[in-house]
Amino acid sequence: MEDRHEEIWKQYNVAIRNVYRVRGAYILETDQGLKLYRNYEGSENKVEFEQSVKQHLYNAGYSNVDLYLRNQNGELITADSMGTKYIIKSWFNGEECNLREESEIVAASRNLAHLHNYMQSVQTGVDDQSAKYIYNLSTQFDKHNRELKRVRGYIRDKKQKNEFEVCFLNVYNQFYEQGLTALEILNNSSYEKLLEQCAQKNTMCHGNYIYHNILMLPDRIATTNFEKVCIGVQMFDLYCFIRKVMEKNNWNITYGNLIIEEYGTIRSISKEEMKILYVLLLYPEKFWKVTNFYYNARKSWVPRRNIQKLEDLSEQAKDKDAFLMQLEKLT
Repeated sequence: MEDRHEEIWKQYNVAIRNVYRVRGAYILETDQGLKLYRNYEGSENKVEFEQSVKQHLYNAGYSNVDLYLRNQNGELITADSMGTKYIIKSWFNGEECNLREESEIVAASRNLAHLHNYMQSVQTGVDDQSAKYIYNLSTQFDKHNRELKRVRGYIRDKKQKNEFEVCFLNVYNQFYEQGLTALEILNNSSYEKLLEQCAQKNTMCHGNYIYHNILMLPDRIATTNFEKVCIGVQMFDLYCFIRKVMEKNNWNITYGNLIIEEYGTIRSISKEEMKILYVLLLYPEKFWKVTNFYYNARKSWVPRRNIQKLEDLSEQAKDKDAFLMQLEKLT
């Protein structure tokens, strides 16, 4: 193993017995159990905030979280001689949630509801507001809509258009109108009131509740990677999970209903929250992401995979609309 890693590990009170690589990190087998070791690019305030939320969960009885390990100086971030920062945190020997396996979808849905019940009135002890970052959907939707319009203008003015650009123009109106409608409904909803309540009560979102961060263990589930944890309306987490599951299963209504039903058995969803969930699913985030990638990358050549993503979005639109129509009735 490289000396720079040994330099870091010596600063922790832990005995490392074995090391092996995983995607973007190392797994450490230690005398204190399994750990994950990787570089870290965030701020000290952010990592302390994240740790405080996970410590709150752990103390409340939700112990299957990836708590950071402090070094011998009591710090969560350790830098090597070159200034590169690293963290070590608890880890779990499990598989990522299988979004095509109904039993795992059910378990992950219920797990999220339990997590949300625990993530109420979280006292973090961190005063830096930028570390807490309250996620405002209205601001985000408006920004994304303006970006979509800007890209449409850029492509429309090009004399020679590639396959991606032709495909983009063919589907643009459909998705841009959805973006405008979603923002209008959001601005006429109770979202700002709900967000204010979350700020007052320190109600937290995981921020990235997707299958990569849901580890299925033999008798429980571990929730990991809280880097995007923030104060916010918790329907954002439910939306993230539903969207990923539905995309993997061609927007099969059965899966969407199952997730909402199972989540609701643990934590009830108000009509106001259901409207926010509907708006989130209505907004064409995947279309914006593909567009944003195109605009910020080399435009002379667009990967075939990105063209396929646009085509898939168009093909799945009918099934997605059917689910949205059903969900709208609950709002």
